[in-house]
Amino acid sequence: MFRIELPLYYTGDIDAALDFYRDKLGGVPTFQFPADGRPEHVELKIGEVVMGIATRTALMQMPMPEPKHGNPGELVVRCDSVDDALAQLRSTGVQVLMEPIDHVAGHRRAYVADPDGNWVALIGQ
Repeated sequence: MFRIELPLYYTGDIDAALDFYRDKLGGVPTFQFPADGRPEHVELKIGEVVMGIATRTALMQMPMPEPKHGNPGELVVRCDSVDDALAQLRSTGVQVLMEPIDHVAGHRRAYVADPDGNWVALIGQ
């Protein structure tokens, strides 16, 4: 049997990623490695979900190919007001990929990018 343990993004700049996921999206750190000093891996709880961010350097300590900058998937974040959340993120310099629309599934949706170019969908009212 399988279960998803942790959505994880690799980053070229852990400080910028923490600024985005912790400071701008309100993620609460639940784990950091190493525990002291500059982290290579951080897990953050955003709402009911825990996600991770890790440095590309940490990944390269294993025999894995280097991850590419970009958007092979997206993180979907529910918020009370998509328009208000987008305005707040825009005011902090977050790159807006798509202005809010009324989605066919019956919710509002907008897209921003994290510092590594990963897509973050904002959904809600």
